[in-house]
Amino acid sequence: MSRTNRRGRRYGHLPELGEINVMPLVDLFMQLFIAVVIFFPVVEYGLNINLPKGTTNTIKREQTRTLSVDSQGRVFLNDVPMTLPELRTQLSALANVQPPVTILVKADQANNYGAVMSVLKELHAARITRIALMTQEETPARVARR
Repeated sequence: MSRTNRRGRRYGHLPELGEINVMPLVDLFMQLFIAVVIFFPVVEYGLNINLPKGTTNTIKREQTRTLSVDSQGRVFLNDVPMTLPELRTQLSALANVQPPVTILVKADQANNYGAVMSVLKELHAARITRIALMTQEETPARVARR
């Protein structure tokens, strides 16, 4: 007896496979899709950048100027109110000072983004490169003791 006849008799009771069942593959892709949808928003994206170490002690007080924008959008240079044309003149004079001046930009948190950006645009136009944005340190909430 030939080998094919034996094989045919041996598996003759099984139905012939005319189709491939793709449901397990679809289930696997659905699980992967759900995992991607859930976990990707949780992953924090960013670049790993090793920033140089430094302290504010290296900036001398006489080499800094404070540029403030209050909640109404008014601009102050060292607490002196200024219009944008006056600010341009002052900043172009400060751009040529040696040693270079650091401009500390303070803005009220109630400000809109446009008011602060107009000040930063003026700093860029004056070619001032030493700019620092000032923030207020967050204090952790105190837990009431019993």
